[in-house]
Amino acid sequence: MLEHDFGKRAPMVDFEAAGGVDVARLERSLGLSAEHVGDGRYRIVGGEHEHWVDLYSSSHPRCDCGDYLWRDRVCKHILAALMREGNERVIQAVGNLFAALKAAA
Repeated sequence: MLEHDFGKRAPMVDFEAAGGVDVARLERSLGLSAEHVGDGRYRIVGGEHEHWVDLYSSSHPRCDCGDYLWRDRVCKHILAALMREGNERVIQAVGNLFAALKAAA
């Protein structure tokens, strides 16, 4: 696990290997609710099905959804949990998404 100066663990997400934060998944994640249920564990609701995310598994975050399991991608549920954790990369991507939508309006 990574440690910040203030001692809080950070999820091991390799956004570079994943091609960055997927904007379409990020946009869909904004409608989800992430309920914190334990250290790095979240219950994600708001879509068709409830999902469970573990941000601090042995090597990287994981989710029980098909997008993650079959495609091995950072899914919208992981993005919702990372947003709730205040992940800098995801929050910055939300800002970029908002700016792009505002410019298009």
